[in-house]
Amino acid sequence: MTTQLCGSDLESSMKEMKMRELKAAMVARTCEDLEPLRVAIEKAREVELDQGEIDQASRILSELEVQMQPMAFTDVPQVEMQALQVCTSREEILKSLKSRMRLPKEGFKAEVLAEFHFQNFMFCQRQGFGPEKASTLLSLLRVLHSKTVAERPASLEEATVLLEELLGRHSRQLPPFSVGIFSQQEVSEIRSFVKRSFLRRLKMFQFIYKRREDMSLVAAAPKPRVTNTGSMLHKNSADPQEAQREAAGAGTRASKSTNEHLDEEVDSAPRPANATEAKVLQVMDDALKDRLSALESKMSTLPI
Repeated sequence: MTTQLCGSDLESSMKEMKMRELKAAMVARTCEDLEPLRVAIEKAREVELDQGEIDQASRILSELEVQMQPMAFTDVPQVEMQALQVCTSREEILKSLKSRMRLPKEGFKAEVLAEFHFQNFMFCQRQGFGPEKASTLLSLLRVLHSKTVAERPASLEEATVLLEELLGRHSRQLPPFSVGIFSQQEVSEIRSFVKRSFLRRLKMFQFIYKRREDMSLVAAAPKPRVTNTGSMLHKNSADPQEAQREAAGAGTRASKSTNEHLDEEVDSAPRPANATEAKVLQVMDDALKDRLSALESKMSTLPI
């Protein structure tokens, strides 16, 4: 009887220990966490832990494995990248990038993102990257933008940490944790490009996303109901022409505020490394300003 109790206590203690190990491993966030989580799941199965806990850990492992896969040919397959790299038409390149990066066909954000991806592609061309490296970098920068702008506005420090994590995963031949797609020299050049082209405009990109969301909420707001009683009728009735002028004024203020924000970002940013980079960055700034200037006319046509 005593022996049975000791055996039961030992089994219970073992399960508790393996459960703690499994819970600790389930906080996995990086590629280095994959193997400890995989081992913890196997140990949990050996001592027959609750199947629900094992299934949850297995889902986390599967999701992390997908996230940590090399990004080569994730968005742009090899054949399409090869065709893209011999294309000489800006319009055709933009059309292909919009399709492969799953951008909306129309809209302000789509235009800004298309320009972002186009400049990233042109950097790959100037660096002489082959299809694998070019496809990897386009996907890498898409993830960087998505995580720091589209999903939630990240700080410059957070964005920089994510950039280094993504570069590290694609510049060291340590499978399954990382793959050596880029050399250390290429990583240095990519880092410099991203800092000068995206990170220096991080707040501006976030500002555009927030401002456009604010505008969408205003545009979708229901019309105020008019109370049809005496003096209240005159007070609450909206003059269509006055409302139209107010909408146009809102568009003007939004466009002016956004352009001023862009000017501040550019003025406070680090200087380009050379004349070629300066020209490229200026093209990006001009393209963004051209799109921002259309806000006034778009706001003036919003339904009242």
